[in-house]
Amino acid sequence: MLYPIFNQRMKYKNIFLTGSTGVVGKPLLKKLINEGHNVYALSRNKINDKFLISNNTEIIRGDLFDDDIYSQLQKKSINAIFHVAGANQKCQKDPSSMFRTNIKGTKQMLELGNKLNIEKFIYTSSAVTLGEKKGSIGNEDSIHRGTFLSDYEESKYLAEEKAFSFNKEFEFVSINPSSVQGPGRISGTAKLLISTLNKKFPPLIKSSVSVVDIDDCTEGHYLGLINGKNNERYVLNSFRLDIDVLIENLKAITSWNGSPIYISKQLFTGLGPLFDIFGKFTSLGGVICGETIRVLTHGHLYDGQKAEKELGLNYTSIDDFISKTISWLNSEKLTKVDIN
Repeated sequence: MLYPIFNQRMKYKNIFLTGSTGVVGKPLLKKLINEGHNVYALSRNKINDKFLISNNTEIIRGDLFDDDIYSQLQKKSINAIFHVAGANQKCQKDPSSMFRTNIKGTKQMLELGNKLNIEKFIYTSSAVTLGEKKGSIGNEDSIHRGTFLSDYEESKYLAEEKAFSFNKEFEFVSINPSSVQGPGRISGTAKLLISTLNKKFPPLIKSSVSVVDIDDCTEGHYLGLINGKNNERYVLNSFRLDIDVLIENLKAITSWNGSPIYISKQLFTGLGPLFDIFGKFTSLGGVICGETIRVLTHGHLYDGQKAEKELGLNYTSIDDFISKTISWLNSEKLTKVDIN
């Protein structure tokens, strides 16, 4: 049974939010405010104060590791925490700061939840923690393949593992989005989309992608608060498909008529060690390396049906996703493609 949203809204009136100005956190903050919650947002500096203040948000100054956060929140009667903040860095010579942020930072927030006597904790994990084998469809019950494609995957896997085993005095829900894309995004799959639409013969790898629309991601997080069951994880994934199928959809929905040049996976994989060596001595080390090649050639296929059934999430269709995303990219002058 899906609980009446109004009752749950009142139950979780006061919310502490981390990562409030990031890709996931920004629209989530607006959603929480629009739903009538009092939001207290963690902010490290004053750069984002204008956005937070304009959205009727009370600023909690500090970072994930500041002990002062508790003293700022202890009299706010916090009912729930959304821990959205995290680090996603690729091709790092030293990924220790990312591991610290994702693992220790999450532990700090869980400890804060106990100290504040909250009722519910919503943790933004990632679908990469599923560790699905190549070609298989990952879901909440997937058994991890046992090896990590990237440092980011390992850090989020370990963070989620510790979060579930942590001695919590509140309900805990893990939200595991696939690649978050849509208006406002220019990295990840969006970067691939922009590059493709701006070329007549874009170089691509025949792989698979899984995407969660940014609005679906926001709604999924909120429904995790309202309807999420204790100690459960929910994969958010609007659609999954192969790159060549995505290309055909683009041609059907837009005026783009390019002809991709598909690069052999075997050739691309073989270049991994060379990029690792080259990256140690050039700026390309932060752009492409063995781990990005492993992720690209592995591809990701995820199943987000559990969120539909248990949370009540309705996903955006691929056609609607493409239309609104390209409309936004056109408005930002990042692409120039007509929608049919």
